[in-house]
Amino acid sequence: MKRIMVFILVILYFISTEVACNGHTHINNNVQSEREALIDFKSGLMDPNNQLSSWKGSNYCYWHGIGCENGTGFVVSIDLHNPYPYPLENVYGNQSYMNLSGVISPSLIKLKYLKYLDLSFNSFKAIPIPQFFGSMKNLIYLNLSHCGFIGEIPSNLGNLSNLQYLDFSSDSSYYNDFEYSSNLFIENIEWMTSLVSLKHLSANSVNLSMV
Repeated sequence: MKRIMVFILVILYFISTEVACNGHTHINNNVQSEREALIDFKSGLMDPNNQLSSWKGSNYCYWHGIGCENGTGFVVSIDLHNPYPYPLENVYGNQSYMNLSGVISPSLIKLKYLKYLDLSFNSFKAIPIPQFFGSMKNLIYLNLSHCGFIGEIPSNLGNLSNLQYLDFSSDSSYYNDFEYSSNLFIENIEWMTSLVSLKHLSANSVNLSMV
């Protein structure tokens, strides 16, 4: 009887060890995937003031603007809004901004648990809002205000049924130039009816004349 009990305990030990190892491997794979997605995203950005200087090393949950889910390492928030959106010439004697520009990599799609994305008051001049944003179905908060985007607002944003906050607003009268002004328009507004969780919508200066 004792031999049977010992045998059972040994089997249970190996099973628990294997499960623990597989779980650890799964988490490590998640961590590697999330980090690679962020690095790809960073590679498309121009960062003249080194806002993203902390984006190095393996612990991306401590990188500037990144928030992670406890225990899993999944990225749940990216907050890279420009904290100083107004020209600082009166302070520094030149047009100095803490802004990002460049292109937005579709690697963000790999961040499947991302809920919060704020890129407001950066200067993505004369590029359209990326179509792939409409595939980021866990988003609850999306702030693209005063970013310099142009063109039609993608109708596939209607896929974001969990979205509660959406901001496309822009007002060039706040600035001395058109660094952050947008030229966005909507041709068909029906897709917005699919945003069943939406609580806040701001679309100041979006052209609705074609609706």
